[in-house]
Amino acid sequence: MPVLDAHAHCGLTLPFEELRPLWGDAGIDGGVLFSPVEEIYNRYDFGFTDSEGYRKSREKVHEYLESLLSPNIFLYWFVWNDFQLPRESFKGVKWHRHANEPRYRYEAEECDRFIDYICSRNLPVIIEEEFHHTLDLIDRIGGRTPVIIPHFGMLNGGYDRLKGAGIFEDHRVYVDTALAGTHEMADFASDYGVDRILFGSDFPFGNPARELHKVEKLFSGRDREKVAGGNLLALLGEG
Repeated sequence: MPVLDAHAHCGLTLPFEELRPLWGDAGIDGGVLFSPVEEIYNRYDFGFTDSEGYRKSREKVHEYLESLLSPNIFLYWFVWNDFQLPRESFKGVKWHRHANEPRYRYEAEECDRFIDYICSRNLPVIIEEEFHHTLDLIDRIGGRTPVIIPHFGMLNGGYDRLKGAGIFEDHRVYVDTALAGTHEMADFASDYGVDRILFGSDFPFGNPARELHKVEKLFSGRDREKVAGGNLLALLGEG
């Protein structure tokens, strides 16, 4: 069973040449790549919606990612306010903002169209958003496609708050381990099993070897194989 990183940033400002040796040193065979935030939108301008410069930047970084396609490399489309639909080579979607960053146009018809499209293709979507937006997006998706909560919800309002809201009861809601604590990982495994836990590093913010070591310390045997790569392959229909 290959070891796969389900959460890694890569782009023109963060080329694959920087990630590849770290994966190699850690015994990681590949994983999911999506763009760094700075190539998608201006996260430092709260009033930012979109611009021609960033539309071109998104096009370039997605083309760069497509150039990296190979066995065990999977690409996620980073959506922003033009709600351009993912190309066929992309196996999932990254949906990302923090509270102090510009807001998605959630009220736009294009947003509804985008959600309907990714659901029709059964594309998993990583949602990293404020708590109330996370709940709203999960409700709008309505179980039609898998949702991945990164960092065990650390940046979505917190693991305990999300658990209290009952979102992990939904068998189509997954979590990734990037920068998460082992307490949350063990709690989720105890209550819901390991089949919806995905190993992730959050490179460059997390060190792939260190993040994988947390998984290897906590899980063993078949459970470790699932978390470290098997669950991602199953989720993407590659298992």
